[in-house]
Amino acid sequence: MQAIVFEKIQQLSVQEKPIPALTDGDVLIQTELCGICASDLAALRGDVSDYAPPVVMGHELAGVIVESRHRDVKVGERVTVNPMLSCGACAECQSDLDKYCNTVEGIGHDIDGGYAEYMRMPKHGVDTGKLIRVPDSIPHEELLFLEPLGCCLNAMQETLFKDSVAILGAGPIGLMLTQLAKRAGLATYVVEPLPHRRTVAETLGADLTLDTSSASVAHLRDITNGGVDTVISATTNNASAIALAFEIARRGGCLNFFGLAPEGEELHINLEELHYAGYKLMASWAFSRASLEASKQLLIEKALNFEPLLTDQFPISHGLDAFDNAAAQRGVKTVVHP
Repeated sequence: MQAIVFEKIQQLSVQEKPIPALTDGDVLIQTELCGICASDLAALRGDVSDYAPPVVMGHELAGVIVESRHRDVKVGERVTVNPMLSCGACAECQSDLDKYCNTVEGIGHDIDGGYAEYMRMPKHGVDTGKLIRVPDSIPHEELLFLEPLGCCLNAMQETLFKDSVAILGAGPIGLMLTQLAKRAGLATYVVEPLPHRRTVAETLGADLTLDTSSASVAHLRDITNGGVDTVISATTNNASAIALAFEIARRGGCLNFFGLAPEGEELHINLEELHYAGYKLMASWAFSRASLEASKQLLIEKALNFEPLLTDQFPISHGLDAFDNAAAQRGVKTVVHP
């Protein structure tokens, strides 16, 4: 089978690999689609270090069971995965905080993932509930969004909201957050430098979209009487994004630095100024089992519009082109398929 392998920083390749062999309790997933995540791009650049190359990347997948050695899983079931394989027994796992488990392994991070024709889900993952079965009514073009939507729902639950929110970035995450914010009744402003992505945000209900110019920032502060109540940074949290978040948040506002940050990026805060400004600073990442279940339910209900998000598809054989396309932000969501 063909697979996209992360060999080391700045080195990605398409390789021929054997179809994974199963042992007792494992299942084999045939991949239908797998989305390219910003975390995969960051790993390839060397901006994040929680990957263990060489590894087949890919964790935002839609697939079908084609072989099962597990008594509870049937061939033909449509599935995606919770990509954090944790112990299931520690205090963190028992509290639905699997991402903090000391033994966590990531599908597409530490063990081979979905940028391949087939992917093995180990018995332990099935036994701890990390195989997510879904009804046939969810098309694979939407199913691949279940995991990232779960991340967005987790962020929405953790973030403090009042009346208004500014979302920095109109990539797939920012556009899902836009729809969730509108569902929550918030005045929703999307700040995005790329015109084609601002257009999608407008299509999905943003009250106003703006570029990152000083004039746009001044306009946003003006129409919100000094700044928005909440900022969610759904873009790479480099120095300019961090500065922008503080510039458009009102005093007492909540700032959620959701996006990844380049390695070595630091947040410098004058504590006295923070004290009197009253900002609520936080960072959300990943998902919970509960937020993935809520994500599945929203997909079943057709509550969100994913059609404008999935813009570019590449076969696995053109995996390097797919990564180049995603890195260049030519569309919104880039995916690979067998």
